[in-house]
Amino acid sequence: MPIISSHILDSVKGCDAAGIRVRCQRLISGAEPQAVAEVRAGDDGRIAIEIDTHNDEPGTRYEVVFFSGEYFAVGRQSDGVSGLINEVVVRLDLSDVSERCHVPMMIAPHNHSVWWSQ
Repeated sequence: MPIISSHILDSVKGCDAAGIRVRCQRLISGAEPQAVAEVRAGDDGRIAIEIDTHNDEPGTRYEVVFFSGEYFAVGRQSDGVSGLINEVVVRLDLSDVSERCHVPMMIAPHNHSVWWSQ
């Protein structure tokens, strides 16, 4: 089964985004999103979500939501700077992924950067 993993970094403080909430949902055309998992990053800012894709219909996608606004508001990580970006959403096609899809993320109240890594 594929694993969606991420290392989330706080680019304001230059550290791991420990405790940030991350949600994964399955997206099927014409249907409501299906919850797959909701996790919090460990002290190392990392998450890993195992995905069962065996019964996925063609065209199924996965949505990973990083709750960056909540992270900065609750942890006051931004030293009182409020941001416009509340959630960062990444949509993935796992149809050709058999092992791991690693999606590192750098977050700040006003920006984010995401990339795909093996």
